[in-house]
Amino acid sequence: MFKKIICATILFATLNAFAHEGHDQTPGSLKANHGGTVKAGKEFNLEYVVSGNELKLYPASHEGSDLLATEVKISGTGKLPKGKAESLKIELKNGIYTAPIDFKSGYRIEVIATTEYKGKKDSFKFQVEK
Repeated sequence: MFKKIICATILFATLNAFAHEGHDQTPGSLKANHGGTVKAGKEFNLEYVVSGNELKLYPASHEGSDLLATEVKISGTGKLPKGKAESLKIELKNGIYTAPIDFKSGYRIEVIATTEYKGKKDSFKFQVEK
């Protein structure tokens, strides 16, 4: 009986080790390649970085590798806490999507980025702060 318990314990530990092999991230975490925050989408992920009054957007696969920005179309709106949504001027510069952010007298802006990749549309909603 004791040998069966030992064998079962060793078998369980071995199977558990193989089941978790190759996982370099904790479950539910998303890899940020550019030091920003990553939002998960249906077709791909979108990383955003705020630097001063500039928003940078980096599309990435679900596996974490950067997508070619030229294959993704991004448009968006920004809304101050007590304002109405205004179109963001999102441009592709040197392979990076950038948009100026005008916080005016506010401290944060709610952004909705609408994307198209390989004919499929998705949207990402997030808040950026000063």
